[in-house]
Amino acid sequence: MPDAKQETGAGRDKGRGPVLPLVLSGAFLAALALSLVWLNIERTKLAYRARNLQRELEQALDLGAKLKVEREHLLSPHELGKKAEALGLGPAKPGRIRRMESATQPEKAAGE
Repeated sequence: MPDAKQETGAGRDKGRGPVLPLVLSGAFLAALALSLVWLNIERTKLAYRARNLQRELEQALDLGAKLKVEREHLLSPHELGKKAEALGLGPAKPGRIRRMESATQPEKAAGE
């Protein structure tokens, strides 16, 4: 009888041998599949973020261009003239403007 038990135990070991590698392979494949799904989700999140950042950049560039146009409009001679009139400013009367010579002009006069 001991021979029968040994054969039964040996038969059981042969049956369990392939199960462990299959379970480990299945667990590895499941982990691999989960990591691929996670990577795909992260890639999608990054794509949305990149699209939002691109949209924000375009809006900032558009706003910058609009502000440049507005600045040029406000600094135009016509607009400055209207603002000066509204503040009661006008052309300077004769004798109200004093011109100062620059430091380089007297040297030129001295050299001549």
